Amino acid sequence: MVLGLKYCQMCAGRRRSRPMKILVIDDHVLIREALQGVLKKLRRDATILEASNGGQARRLIEEHSDLELILLDLNLPDADGFHLLADLRAGYPAVSIVVLSAGNERDNVVRALDLGALGFIPKSAPRAVMLSALQLVFSGGIYIPPEILGHRELRHRKRRSDPPAIGWTSNPQISG
Repeated sequence: MVLGLKYCQMCAGRRRSRPMKILVIDDHVLIREALQGVLKKLRRDATILEASNGGQARRLIEEHSDLELILLDLNLPDADGFHLLADLRAGYPAVSIVVLSAGNERDNVVRALDLGALGFIPKSAPRAVMLSALQLVFSGGIYIPPEILGHRELRHRKRRSDPPAIGWTSNPQISG
């Protein structure tokens, strides 16, 4: 089951004249390689860049001003993931950022969303859930793990200027 909050008209209505450019920031090669496969399944023409630490990520972001999505691991060897998220959100507000983390503690999910992440995907999520969550974000939604949504402060969360619309689906192929 995937729950999403729709809010981003610009994201949902965006037409592509060029391939989507995605940056995966994770210190584990295996995770980056696995995400390549997941992302290519969603966007065959995507250009996927990889960074193994915060410094490398910052350099790639500066070199590629046309990034549309960043998948960010919170545990990096040279940077605090939350600080990096806040810096990226402030410096690159047009880029969608989704946190990908080994832990899915409620406080971390809330903090990441408060800092501007458009989703929080636990690394333990099955492939189908990850595909659905990313498709939701690609179509302009916010992904929050369903087990976290039972908490009151997230159920009524608002994002940016548009009121959220909640959408449920058990279909791993969300249509955009």
